[in-house]
Amino acid sequence: MNNILNKRFDSKSMALLLFAFLLLSRASITTTVNYVPLNTTVVQLAYSGCMFALYFLEKIKQNEVFGKFHMSTFLSILLVVYIVLFGKIFINPPLAQYTNGIFMRQTLFLLVVFSTVAVTYVYRIFDGILLTAYYVFTFILLFQFITNISDITSLNILTVFNDSERARVTYGFSHYNALGAFCICYVIIWMILQQRHVFPFGKHWTSGVALLISVIMLFGSASRNAISGFVILLLCYTFMVLHNSKIGQRIRFFVECMIVVAIVLFFSYGLTGLSFVDLLNQSNRETLFDVALPTFMNSGRMLIGLGLASNEIYGLNQTPYKTYWLDNSYIYVLVTSGYIGSAIYVAMIIGLFVGLARMKEGSVKKILISLAIMYMYSALFETTLFWAGVMQNYVYMILFLVALTGYFSNETANAPVEIKQ
Repeated sequence: MNNILNKRFDSKSMALLLFAFLLLSRASITTTVNYVPLNTTVVQLAYSGCMFALYFLEKIKQNEVFGKFHMSTFLSILLVVYIVLFGKIFINPPLAQYTNGIFMRQTLFLLVVFSTVAVTYVYRIFDGILLTAYYVFTFILLFQFITNISDITSLNILTVFNDSERARVTYGFSHYNALGAFCICYVIIWMILQQRHVFPFGKHWTSGVALLISVIMLFGSASRNAISGFVILLLCYTFMVLHNSKIGQRIRFFVECMIVVAIVLFFSYGLTGLSFVDLLNQSNRETLFDVALPTFMNSGRMLIGLGLASNEIYGLNQTPYKTYWLDNSYIYVLVTSGYIGSAIYVAMIIGLFVGLARMKEGSVKKILISLAIMYMYSALFETTLFWAGVMQNYVYMILFLVALTGYFSNETANAPVEIKQ
């Protein structure tokens, strides 16, 4: 019996160590620091192979059947169908080399996500995976903050939403928005761990300091997408908590009204003197409607799109089509994969929300639904929806797919345990 227990512990520990290594490897792309000086393709292939091996060995040992169908399976199938259709079948010849590149990148991403979800489910290590992500993100944030400490002198919270006066820094990340998204992902991980009563650093003051630093770096990025998206997440979460609370209806209505007023004042102050049209112009997103969509509508390829290629390729006009940057996930999917691709994405979004809505009320349901809403909102300004290339998706996609497996259907079996240090 002891040998079996030790083997299970070793397998779980190996899975968590592999996940930490994978995240560090992805950080080498998100930041200017080469945390893992190895080829990222090799790392992802090796990681996926090891994780799938752990999954199959555990399934065989437990004598469990393979292939149980749930909403996670449905979403996973759609993700695979989309990349196969537009990465291998509906190829636009002038974009073939770019399509092949993005097919490989998305395939590796899906292998990483699917294998992590499979291991998380079969070994029941959701808290361990999330805690591993928290520790790795903490290390990266602290390292980037300390090695780029001079960036803190540019911090000015009052000008974050003022396009003409805001100062932006990266703390060594590849882009301001990459830093903002990373910080928000870190805060969300912290929120879920707190809700699950899995306390990082065992309730030590270090957790509070790291959280404060992440907020400082977030405002340093001045990423309007990240900050406003997180405000929307908090708003959705608060409304759901109030809806299920036992306070009187009038008091609840008053509090909800106050929240709405506070949000309106927040955005009004930040966008003072800046119209919606000006905001589109200054963020270079007016070209989505003035150039990209007209090009798509006149292409004769509305059913299957102009062809799958990265946003960078389209943004630098390296295709036969003049589109400029497609900094909107929904328009990006429409332009690159047409009505068929958009229909698949709509099915993915519906499947995600239906699956989350069916979750048993527990420690993470409200946060995950709020996160999904924030995720859809952020996709209005970035090409991040279900897509490789951004580090937060290596956390968000795992969270969503694990939740859709029914992992939390029996909280007593998966009761979170406070980690003391």
